[in-house]
Amino acid sequence: MRLVPVALAALAAALVLGWAPLVPVSIVLAGSFYAVQLAIDDAPLDAATPVLAAGFLLTAELAYWSLEERQGVRVERGELLRRIAFVALLALAALVVAAVLLAVVDAVRVRGLAVDLVGTVAAAAVLFAVLLAARGHGARGS
Repeated sequence: MRLVPVALAALAAALVLGWAPLVPVSIVLAGSFYAVQLAIDDAPLDAATPVLAAGFLLTAELAYWSLEERQGVRVERGELLRRIAFVALLALAALVVAAVLLAVVDAVRVRGLAVDLVGTVAAAAVLFAVLLAARGHGARGS
C-alpha cells in the first residue's frame, strides 16, 4: 500500500505550503490505509484502534494549530497553556469514545445489511464532521 507515504506527503505539503485543505486529506488517506489493511487481513477487532483514532485527531489539531501560528497573531497570556490542555483533553476524549465504541462493537458482533448500513452512515458522518472542522479552521484562518 502506498497510501501512507501519500498521506505523509499531503500533511507535509499542507504544513510547508500553508494549505489547510490538505490536512483532512492526509488524515483520510492514513485512515483509509488502516481500514484497507484491516479489511484485507480480515482481522478481529484491533485494540490499537482507539489509540490510532486519538492520534489522527491529535495530528489534525496540531497541524491546524501550526497553520494558525503562521499568521503571527498575538494571543492573551495563558492562551498557550489553555490550548495545550484543550487539545490534550480532546485527544483523551477521542481515545475514550473510540474505546467505548470498540467495546460495544465487540459485545454486539452482529452481521448483516442493517449493520453495514449503520456503519456506512457512521463513516459518512465522521467524514462530514472532518469536512466541517476543516471548513471551520479554514474560515478562522482567513
